[in-house]
Amino acid sequence: MNNEEHKHEEGKRYLKKFEIVETDTELPIQGQVRDPEDLYKFLKDLESEAVSKVIGIYLDDKNLFLGHQVFLGSSAKTLNTKLIWQYLLLFSATKFTILLNHPGSNDPTPDEDDKKLMRALQADSQVLSFKPFFEDFIIVAKKSYFSMATNDGTAGHSGHQEHITKF
Repeated sequence: MNNEEHKHEEGKRYLKKFEIVETDTELPIQGQVRDPEDLYKFLKDLESEAVSKVIGIYLDDKNLFLGHQVFLGSSAKTLNTKLIWQYLLLFSATKFTILLNHPGSNDPTPDEDDKKLMRALQADSQVLSFKPFFEDFIIVAKKSYFSMATNDGTAGHSGHQEHITKF
């Protein structure tokens, strides 16, 4: 993906273009994303990361993986939600899932900043569409993860109480 940034006369920045590049590299997720476990397997390496990362996973109506974007050094507290929506349009996706890590933690339970980000994305999704764009919010910690969809049903589909721990 290529974007070019240019300066305006007054020194204000604006984005000139986005470009999706075709490549022979295999997509990190193949086929349909069926459940949070599929995404956890893809991003299991987030468990050991020392730096906060927020990753947008973009899907079509059939839950086929279209692409992802990593926001390095971002956390639920610092991420600008406009970026999520820009990439949703860029990938021509109809839905997305947010994955983030809690560096150095064994607890994937959402903190207050995570909950604020979840609520902001849910509110944006309701304003922008009659159907939910926002499918899930997954937090990765050491050897476990939290999925909003399977814990409290507040994402795009309802679920049951479940906390999945990996051994």
